[in-house]
Amino acid sequence: MNFKQAINYTNKFYKILKKMNSEGTSLPGKYLRRFYPDFLREAQNYVASYKFAITGTNGKTTTAGLLAQILKEAQKSVVHNELGANMPNGIATAIALGLYQNFKDNGENSMVDNFVIESDEAYLKETFENIIFDYLLVTNLFRDQLDRYGELNTTKKKIQEGIRLNPDLKIVLNADDPSLYDIDKNIKNDMIAGRKKRKIIYFGFDNVEFCDFDSKSNSPCEVIYCPVCKKPLKYSKRFYSQLGIWSCACHIKRPKPDISADVKVFRNYSILNVKYDDKNIMYKLNLSGLYNAYNALGAITCAYMAGIDRKIIARALDNYKPVFGRAQKEIIEGKEINLYLIKNPTGACEVLRGLKNIKNTKLMIAINDKYADGRDVSWLWDADFEILEKFNNKIFISGTRADDMALRLKYAGVNPGVMVIDNNIKKTFDYALKSTHSGEKLIILPTYTALLKLSKIIKEKI
Repeated sequence: MNFKQAINYTNKFYKILKKMNSEGTSLPGKYLRRFYPDFLREAQNYVASYKFAITGTNGKTTTAGLLAQILKEAQKSVVHNELGANMPNGIATAIALGLYQNFKDNGENSMVDNFVIESDEAYLKETFENIIFDYLLVTNLFRDQLDRYGELNTTKKKIQEGIRLNPDLKIVLNADDPSLYDIDKNIKNDMIAGRKKRKIIYFGFDNVEFCDFDSKSNSPCEVIYCPVCKKPLKYSKRFYSQLGIWSCACHIKRPKPDISADVKVFRNYSILNVKYDDKNIMYKLNLSGLYNAYNALGAITCAYMAGIDRKIIARALDNYKPVFGRAQKEIIEGKEINLYLIKNPTGACEVLRGLKNIKNTKLMIAINDKYADGRDVSWLWDADFEILEKFNNKIFISGTRADDMALRLKYAGVNPGVMVIDNNIKKTFDYALKSTHSGEKLIILPTYTALLKLSKIIKEKI
């Protein structure tokens, strides 16, 4: 079997799985790598320009999606694991399918312009052992799935192990996150014979203004001590969780961003004034939440590094459509459905902040505890579900840990009378949709595998 045959077989296998109503995001790549172990190494030879990797706790899928949209708007051909399968097998599937389509459209020896690959933090090293990337963007580090990742230092070390494999890698870091300072420091201190020091590009916000909803964030602060002297950090501005303009008495402080911005955050969109190369450029992002503004700023930073024109970036942001539960909107039976993935305390808090005092809305929460979700659901107690205390409409609760979620809402002060509890996600969704009246919207907060289930249910109804 040669490289092209491996791609063809993978494409056929993927189509068979799709006919069987399976997403097929990882299984084809698993067999591809088993029968053609060097596939990822050879695949990178078909990239003509930049290879971008995106990792971090929150925002990987949206940041990668935004960057891919920008590059496509610039008439670049892009291979991108857009469905969010971010472990090596899923990445192999996405690359095989992307190259298959490119060969079909442009000839069997044609090159693609870019890879945009989202990578799970724990698997970054394995991914980097197979693909030499030009840029790595690290979005942030929050406590997430302790049973899989452990504490932040463990996650940080996993990312560093990947970074050290590529001395020429250029790294894009969120300057506002002090948990990333150690990554930067350790990279700079690496002694690599015959190599230049890696280039670090920082992005961050100088000012944040919340315009039509609560500016107070109750996201848990994951990093409160200086990464060098271990004394408490000080903030002149704290935007959410540990993100903000931070410093320490030992003179360690937030790095000056190479690309900075002021942002006005509205309930359904944000306006970013991005400062770079002595220019101020205004961008509108049609996604909710400050967390998505951070995702956009990271994607814009990578686009600037790739030399993409500002007007093209603005058009791409305007045309971007959320994928796979990241502020995804669908219309079913004339009713608006909004899906927001929740998987850790910080992400959940920021999604919940947008729900405070919201009207004409019904809510569904689906909590699973499968491997991809994280078996440990204790994070529910760190998320600010108290925001829902005065929620005066129905809350439909489902998933394998529906009872745990209902208990959490009870202790958050939510009236048990508004809760409808059923472990069956399809049954719960059907009832929630039926109960949503004209003029109302249904907002759904699922964990990862619950989102997979809901995506299949919703596709059958659209």
